[in-house]
Amino acid sequence: MKILVVFPQPPGLEAGAPARGAVALLRGLAQHGIEVRGVAAKRYPAAEATMPADLPVEVVDLDHPPLTGARYLFGRLRYPRGSLVGPFTQRVFELAPDYDVIHLDETETAWCNRGTTVPASLHIHFRSLKDRRVPVPWKHDFRYLAEYAVAEIVAARRYKSLVANSSHVADSLRKLNRRADIVVAPFALEPSHYPAAPLDGPPIAGVIGSGFWPPTANAIYRLMASVWPRVHRAVPDAKLLVAGRGTASLRDGREPVPAAEFLGEVGVAAEFLGRLSLLLYPASRGSGVKVKVLEAMACGLPIVTTPRGAEGVAPNDGIVVCEDDDELAAVAARLLSDADERRERGAAARATFLRDHSPARAAEPLVDLFRRMADSSG
Repeated sequence: MKILVVFPQPPGLEAGAPARGAVALLRGLAQHGIEVRGVAAKRYPAAEATMPADLPVEVVDLDHPPLTGARYLFGRLRYPRGSLVGPFTQRVFELAPDYDVIHLDETETAWCNRGTTVPASLHIHFRSLKDRRVPVPWKHDFRYLAEYAVAEIVAARRYKSLVANSSHVADSLRKLNRRADIVVAPFALEPSHYPAAPLDGPPIAGVIGSGFWPPTANAIYRLMASVWPRVHRAVPDAKLLVAGRGTASLRDGREPVPAAEFLGEVGVAAEFLGRLSLLLYPASRGSGVKVKVLEAMACGLPIVTTPRGAEGVAPNDGIVVCEDDDELAAVAARLLSDADERRERGAAARATFLRDHSPARAAEPLVDLFRRMADSSG
């Protein structure tokens, strides 16, 4: 089989969460003997900075000026979240006839197979209305969220083949399109990019993510206001590290957080995770797999989180799932004080990651889906 995979940005080991998964997706399909090629849109200068040289990906530089005025509004109404419609879509159209299946990664690519007769699948990573609070209608954020939500609904109903990374997202897609072939494929990362954390240093809890993404921001606010003060009272020598683009501003105007350091954006996530004793992620909202949790698992870190934080990951001894702040703090404090339990749970997390989220394993449901699609079209 020959598969063309369409990405809204180049795959990258230190790019955004979907771009990190894209690296493993391409390698996983290749490990199953699939002849795979990627085509990705480049919309900002550093987009290719961490793309591995071995990936068969054509990067299309979108240097055309953006639409404005009536043409922009008409395009948004006709193709919600359709910013790739234009030269990039045309390039996908040119490549499509040479492939058995087109796989579209992320909702933004939902319009990129226009005009082709090649069977196509769409991967929807999350559901916007489950990730964000709905703002008041007269705010710009309301229009932004509304377009996201409409795009997901239209896209989910447009495709006969859909992919999700968790049963939670898959179930929401089934409600939109009961006739679609919907598969749950584990989100994968490249294991070699994540060396094992030593877990032998001082007691340090931490979290990493974009402070501009509402689910992450909400989790960090909860951590600062409620969970971490409880942990610090129980383990006074413990330290909290918070990293990620935009996270430093989350403490502005708030009470000082004891024994906490806000690092801002870091270069390599695995290096940051290697400094920690555990990942402490009290997620209150958000849909889809949380890549920070998978990265911590890949590094062999124990994880203390909520049901939302553990979405898309099989229950295992490496992740302790708690509901309320007292329980989150008590478990984190216990692990920070017990090096042996940290190592045991970290080893379990790493083993689960390799079993379920390595590239070849995670690609299996996709390979089966692509074969069904190719057979039905032939």
